Amino acid sequence: MIDAKFIEQLKSKNDIVEVVSAYCSLERRGGSYWARCPLPGHMEKTPSFSVNAAGQFFKCFGCGRGGDVIKFIMEIENLNYVEAIRFLAARANMEMPADDFVDEKARDEKIKKKETSLAVLKETAKYYVGCLRSEKGKEYLDYFHRRGFSDSVIRSFGLGCSPDFKSLITHLKEKGYTPEQMKEAGVVSYNEERNEYTDFEGKRAIIPIIDGMDNVVAFVGRVLEKKADFMKYKNTSDTGVFQKGRCVFNANKLKKLKREIGTLPYVVMVEGQIDVISVYAAGIRNVAASMGTSLTVEQARILMRYTDTVIISYDGDAAGQKATFRGLEIFKNAGLTVKVASLPEGLDPDEIIKEKGVEAYKKILDDALPLIDYKLKVVRGSFDENTVDGRRKIVENSLKVIRESDKDFEREELLKKLSVYSKLTYESLKRDLDNGTVDSLKAITVPQSEKETGAADTALDASIIKAERFVLCSAIYSRNYFRREDLDEIEFSLERFDVCSFISERLDEGEKIVPATLLDRLGEGYLVEINSIFDVGDGVSEEAARNYYADCVRFLKKNKTEGEIRDLQEYFALETDTEKRRQIAENIQKKIKLLEKIKTEDKK
Repeated sequence: MIDAKFIEQLKSKNDIVEVVSAYCSLERRGGSYWARCPLPGHMEKTPSFSVNAAGQFFKCFGCGRGGDVIKFIMEIENLNYVEAIRFLAARANMEMPADDFVDEKARDEKIKKKETSLAVLKETAKYYVGCLRSEKGKEYLDYFHRRGFSDSVIRSFGLGCSPDFKSLITHLKEKGYTPEQMKEAGVVSYNEERNEYTDFEGKRAIIPIIDGMDNVVAFVGRVLEKKADFMKYKNTSDTGVFQKGRCVFNANKLKKLKREIGTLPYVVMVEGQIDVISVYAAGIRNVAASMGTSLTVEQARILMRYTDTVIISYDGDAAGQKATFRGLEIFKNAGLTVKVASLPEGLDPDEIIKEKGVEAYKKILDDALPLIDYKLKVVRGSFDENTVDGRRKIVENSLKVIRESDKDFEREELLKKLSVYSKLTYESLKRDLDNGTVDSLKAITVPQSEKETGAADTALDASIIKAERFVLCSAIYSRNYFRREDLDEIEFSLERFDVCSFISERLDEGEKIVPATLLDRLGEGYLVEINSIFDVGDGVSEEAARNYYADCVRFLKKNKTEGEIRDLQEYFALETDTEKRRQIAENIQKKIKLLEKIKTEDKK
């Protein structure tokens, strides 16, 4: 790999605004520069191509491409990564590192390694298929048949088996491959104590992982009988040709299906490879799976080649349904329409198809909920609606979800449904939604200053967002007035919570925050928010910034404390136990004193 310090220096000497300006005319608006997209394959009349000077990244909101200055040169000049680095190094009169893979010989060696690994994987897949059709594979073939897989489906997915831990190694040696090459490809494991190589997927039914170019890149192995020392499923570890987070199972068949029918109306994302094969065998060919429940930006990009809509159809247990929100937001932010199909508790797609038939499963897909409706459903299931406190929490959290929508008609529709459910008036819920508060839920009125009443309420959300962004901007640039403890004492909103967590972790580990590489570390799903964070600090003088930072911190602490007081007052109104009411009252008084202290500082 090229030294990270060299890359950082390269970027600092190649200002992205200057680089891009050589290819198009940029117009400054706020902290960003805009132009008609200069990238190959994209023609437009209205500028949608943005360059962020502070963050040193570009984004075209028309064609979707974005990244740093290296990525821009790769796109505009049609160069690979190393060639783009050479290009920028020459532009900045920098000497390329002599000991990296940038020389031709090292590059060729890397390509040769990759080709060898792919050849080993292909030969391994053929060996596993042969084993399945042999006497050794009878129990594994019976297993696939019991799952309802026909011989044609078995052949189509290249299913196989590994009957033991040694035969594969012998076979690959006969084909001229060394144990080191087998290990590089991920098909064998090495035990240093015993100085022994063994089949990584030994004694398992085998499912090959095939990429969009029809290359076998990895395997998933499944034991037939659960054993204490065996994982039920075992994936190939990450290698030079396989990274779990950058792979979508069944991408090769999605590609072929798109060639047949054009862009797919949607792709069904299920939890595992067996589910994919079962759904595909039942006639639903537009199905895929991630390598685990952790969805990534790279997987979203792969799916966007075939469709603009994804239906998540994970198992109907708590882990399958509730652990997906972060991934769903990644898919949504990538530009995909996301829906969620709710499966019955404890059942997966394979079981539904076997027990109720494929039409029942299709009905579940047809009834899939848009992401925001699914979130509201989860909110209802997370609290006890038979209690007063539970219903209050449902309304409060539902408003938070509805506030995420940027469509007025959708907000109105969801508020009407919430009004019917909660028996609260539409008008009161609408006020709470617009104000960013939950006034209709208050048991006791919270004291407010004159500044916080009337027309100012409607701007509360915008003020909070701007203040949070300015604090984060100050943290990213390590301004001398920034205090690390402020990040812990402020309660950041959902959209900026992850950015704050990331910054806090880096600071606690003694790492320097490099603005130009922040997007690389967080992912493109955060592009719009990071762009806004940089913009909010643009053009502010040092002295003004210092004062404004202090104002933002006090404002956010005050807002947090007032929210805590409101919550405690709600609990006080609902609590019937005398001792608990006394404790809550004491906490309210402490918070009120803290609030008065913050307000006193605010007046100084």
